[in-house]
Amino acid sequence: MIRGRSRRRSQRRLGAEYQTFSSQYRSTIEAVSARRVAVIDTGRLSQGLAVLLLLALGWGLYSLFTAPIFYISAAEIEGNALISAEEIYAASELDRLSIFYVDAEAVESRIEALPNIKSARVRTALPARVIITVEERTPQIVWKSDASTWWIDAEGTVMSPRGNLDGAVVITDVDAQPLQPGTTIATTVLESVAALRALLPGLTEMLYSRELGIGFRTAEGWPVFVGDGRDMQAKLTVLKALRKHLLEQRITPSLIDVRYPQQAYYRL
Repeated sequence: MIRGRSRRRSQRRLGAEYQTFSSQYRSTIEAVSARRVAVIDTGRLSQGLAVLLLLALGWGLYSLFTAPIFYISAAEIEGNALISAEEIYAASELDRLSIFYVDAEAVESRIEALPNIKSARVRTALPARVIITVEERTPQIVWKSDASTWWIDAEGTVMSPRGNLDGAVVITDVDAQPLQPGTTIATTVLESVAALRALLPGLTEMLYSRELGIGFRTAEGWPVFVGDGRDMQAKLTVLKALRKHLLEQRITPSLIDVRYPQQAYYRL
């Protein structure tokens, strides 16, 4: 009897301990599961916050780039005298463009495409300030061809005239060749003009022929062609002697050609 009671008591103790262990195990499992759910929920929350932050940042950047305060409506133009600020600004193609999208080199290229502009520099500043500094071409020659008049700079660039050009050499193209702004006159022509003016500084009107080169009219109105700028002193010396002969003989030539001093001639 004693043994039977002891065995039953032991079984009851074991059952109680098992129930206690089972209860503790279930509590542990539930706690671990709860922690895992909490970790998962926290991770999802972090991801959601990151997405929201990215969206907010994207919206902020979009608002920044599209804000009216950053859009260009005017520019400060410096260095221009002959060409208007309005024409330079129009060539820049900056109007209503965001300051963040300005390509300074591209803008400079567009402005320098204007025949009267030699160089351009573009600077920007927030919120929408643009400074354009230009160097204009300096016209030195007035070129007349048929009924058209053009300006020519030291590099031979053809430009549309803008007002009066006092003190410049006026060259009449006897062939009446058409010209276009932005094209160039051959440098040999410019060199010939410079060489002739160096010896005849008072000469302000000249002629030009594709065949005969640079020329001018004598005091009598006779057309004289000297060709290019080589041997200019020798050509003028021959012209002086030939002109004296013509005046003495009372001959009125229609043209005098001294391009080759040793073979100078005149036409009646």
